[in-house]
Amino acid sequence: MTLNLIESVNSILSEVEDKSNKPIEFIEKEDLKTYAVVKIARSSMPAHLIFYKKDHAELINHLIAHECGHILRTFGVPEAKRLIPMSYKDNRDRVIKDISKDLKKLSSVVPAQKVDQLVDFWHRGIVQQITSYPPDISIEKWIYDSYPELRPYQLESIEKQKESSIEVLSNEVKMMVPRKIYNANNLMNYAFFNILGEHIGVDLVKPYNRTPYVKKGKKLVSLTKKEFVNTYEGDIEMTNHWAKFLNISGWFEWTSFENIPDNYLTSV
Repeated sequence: MTLNLIESVNSILSEVEDKSNKPIEFIEKEDLKTYAVVKIARSSMPAHLIFYKKDHAELINHLIAHECGHILRTFGVPEAKRLIPMSYKDNRDRVIKDISKDLKKLSSVVPAQKVDQLVDFWHRGIVQQITSYPPDISIEKWIYDSYPELRPYQLESIEKQKESSIEVLSNEVKMMVPRKIYNANNLMNYAFFNILGEHIGVDLVKPYNRTPYVKKGKKLVSLTKKEFVNTYEGDIEMTNHWAKFLNISGWFEWTSFENIPDNYLTSV
């Protein structure tokens, strides 16, 4: 391993190996879209895999700590209770039905094949967002409270994530993305940065103050705080609460943690 990680991260890595009974294998990979990606080991896998770029910033300390947080939460419950989100044809059909009016307009200016690709892109993105944000909130709180040494990297990482998220507020994006998807994305972003910013003492929602997402976003924040249970099972329940709130419950399903796509190990 050529990574020079700070003491706190090495401590978290040791905890992952102890609690999951799986070692961690580091794999250098230059075509990653971020500095590091973690593949959580299934029963058939001998180790958790952490892919990383050879040239990386110190921000990688926070990224690895965060992904290790997901591993610890996953292995904190019995195997039978470990679930992951999946989307099938019925779920995709529901998405198409829910955004049909916007797709009809888009189809008049965009080739059908391109529209299909966009639907898949939007669908994957929303499912990833809604199933990631509830546990992400808990993991970031855990990092902030338990590992002060990581806070500078954490804040920089969150700021980068926020800057990327507020780009979605642009009129260019609004004109291209179906309203239901566009609104759900921004409401989740508002709730995520509101709750997290309050915990770490930083105003992360200022860019949203003059948008229409504040009023309903605060309702999602209130719901999240009221129903919050800091466990893996709580993550799933909170995701379901968010999906109901955003009226996208039929866009994905929960399946066994072991029921992973064939390309799980290669799609990074």
